[in-house]
Amino acid sequence: MIDHTIRCEVLEVRTGSGVCPGLAKTRQGETYTFGARTPAAPGICVSAFNALQPMALAMRLTDKMSWEKQETFDVTCPHGFVTYRISRLP
Repeated sequence: MIDHTIRCEVLEVRTGSGVCPGLAKTRQGETYTFGARTPAAPGICVSAFNALQPMALAMRLTDKMSWEKQETFDVTCPHGFVTYRISRLP
């Protein structure tokens, strides 16, 4: 079974303080690794994880598909404050 590890990086937090106003208090530069388990501390916002999970799962369980023109995908959280970048780790 294919199981690529996915790197998830917080690219941008669109607030004056650089910290998401949500409960998770996400900060620019945080990184997470998605594999067979969800990330541990500092942990990712559950709303953001729900938005990222479909593409991250597809990237984890398949090799690069013909429609993938880039190596990374950017996803904005449902609240619009944070942009995440996901990519496969070698």
